[in-house]
Amino acid sequence: MCAFEKVTIAAELWDVWFERDVAAGGDVIVDCGNNALAEIAVRIGCSKTMAENYALLGLDLRLRLPLTRAAFAAGGLDYARVAKISRSLGGFTPATVAAAEPEVVAAARSLSPGPLGSAIEQILIRIAPDEVAERRINATQCRRVRKRRDGDLGVFEAVLSPEECEATWQRIAEVADTVCTHDRRNRQYRLVDAFQALIHGENRLQCKCGRADCVAAEKVSAKRRTPLVQVSIDVATLLGLLSNPAYLEGYGPIDPALARELAADGTWQAMLTEALEMAQKLGLVDEDADAASEATPTVDPAEPAPVQPDSAQQDSTETPDADAPPAEPPAAKPPRACVSVFHGRGKRRKAGWLPEFGSTPVLSDPATAELSPAAVAELVANAIAKDPQLANGEHPDGHGGHSTPPPGASEYRPDAETVAIVRARDRHCRFPGCRVPAKKCQVDHVIPFRHHAPHAGGWTIPSNLQCLCAFHHQLKTMKLWSAKMLPGAIIIWTSSYHTSHITLPDGGMTASPPDPDLIPKIRNGPDKWEPPEIDQGEPPF
Repeated sequence: MCAFEKVTIAAELWDVWFERDVAAGGDVIVDCGNNALAEIAVRIGCSKTMAENYALLGLDLRLRLPLTRAAFAAGGLDYARVAKISRSLGGFTPATVAAAEPEVVAAARSLSPGPLGSAIEQILIRIAPDEVAERRINATQCRRVRKRRDGDLGVFEAVLSPEECEATWQRIAEVADTVCTHDRRNRQYRLVDAFQALIHGENRLQCKCGRADCVAAEKVSAKRRTPLVQVSIDVATLLGLLSNPAYLEGYGPIDPALARELAADGTWQAMLTEALEMAQKLGLVDEDADAASEATPTVDPAEPAPVQPDSAQQDSTETPDADAPPAEPPAAKPPRACVSVFHGRGKRRKAGWLPEFGSTPVLSDPATAELSPAAVAELVANAIAKDPQLANGEHPDGHGGHSTPPPGASEYRPDAETVAIVRARDRHCRFPGCRVPAKKCQVDHVIPFRHHAPHAGGWTIPSNLQCLCAFHHQLKTMKLWSAKMLPGAIIIWTSSYHTSHITLPDGGMTASPPDPDLIPKIRNGPDKWEPPEIDQGEPPF
């Protein structure tokens, strides 16, 4: 699907939902096309924000920018330049847009998006200088600061007014130049260090030239406020036995070496989890049958070997029929995919001792390659195709298999420990394709909580809770999307168009199939207890 088709279809679907809301009547339109945006995002495979951008651009092209739309449809302009035109002409009167569009389209055919923005600005200033000034004043209300991930690094962005932007840059540059000319860092590196120094209230950098006669040598406080970050890492990786990805809250996956570096000077808190093997839990394999098939039968040498029925009429040298169909190979077993089920958390403790590492260990079990979210989602889809009842959820009543409510289950608001468990398990919004961090999400009851009859509705327990951002929480509350929780906190979503989508708990996907050699052999315990032997010797005892 080309870019023009995407924006056109997105706009049409969004428009249809608006018309549907208006036709339904009422003083308040509660949906406002939000379900259309969710459907677009899931179908195209993009974020809700990107789906909204597609829909807005499609409407703008149809209602205000006919020349741009025609050039876009003919292939004369690409998506980046069309989006730049739409943003640059936003907020102006129809008369101004109509007067500027021919010049803008002509400029767009030969300019890339960056220079095109400057060219459009010049055209608008010449045509409607008063509107440009008014838009600039209104734009100051849209100043913002945000962060995002960019490969192995993070990007921190600040959108400021022109004069604020220039003043900020000058201040950072001044601090970056407080070192001597022999400092070993390049300018970009020093600009970043200067930005960090200003954040910590420092007015200069510590010169790193290493010279005794440094002209910029001045003592700078080395004591800075310790950042508050949360890192999730499994014990085996923390100890250097495995190299599973760790997770930095608000950023995403990080490599084990960085996680160990952060953990060495942090506060630890254990999360009690259980590895759940999905193939067995979903009924795709029979554990008893597998055990029976793997058992090797033994024959007592004293017994005669079993004989075949009388085959005197058969030639012992007869070869198999060449036309006979080949024997079917044994069916492949489902992948050993596991997810972690979160049960509780321990107390906060000071960081413990970590061993020194020479080289990063590599996962030796090739089966872990099957642990990708796509493989697990396919496993779940196959299980539902085999048994459609699984789509109703593991516990359709929302009670998590409990006969009586656990502590806090009858309260609408979960306690701090339950919220921490759910956020550690989900890590982000559980709606398909949404990656809003869990700390910015609301905790939603998968099976709705009944305020007038708490025991009858869904309970406030981890197996009936999920993280949802406010946008997708509203869609679920309006029953435009429904959710069911499967084993391992896997969620199956169904839209108002009856399409189904499976989402997995991001925090639970770090579990790997347990190595049989690492499973402890329990020789003592309640299940192994036997009464002590009594000496039956002759008296005297």
